[in-house]
Amino acid sequence: MPPRQNLVRPEDLGRRVSFQYELPNGFVGEAVGTLEAWDDAANTYLVRSKQGDLLRVPALGVRFGKVIPG
Repeated sequence: MPPRQNLVRPEDLGRRVSFQYELPNGFVGEAVGTLEAWDDAANTYLVRSKQGDLLRVPALGVRFGKVIPG
């Protein structure tokens, strides 16, 4: 497995981001959208998808995260 790399920071609010992350059941999830919030207490990114869904991305499970230019 390649090393983990998360280039997204809580200060990137309002920017488009992409995450690949591990789920508690062992599967891998993906989230692409606008970073709407950082939940410090839960150590979780909140991403709004293009469809309008609010996705919770646990920071500890992130395999890869980046800010999408543009």
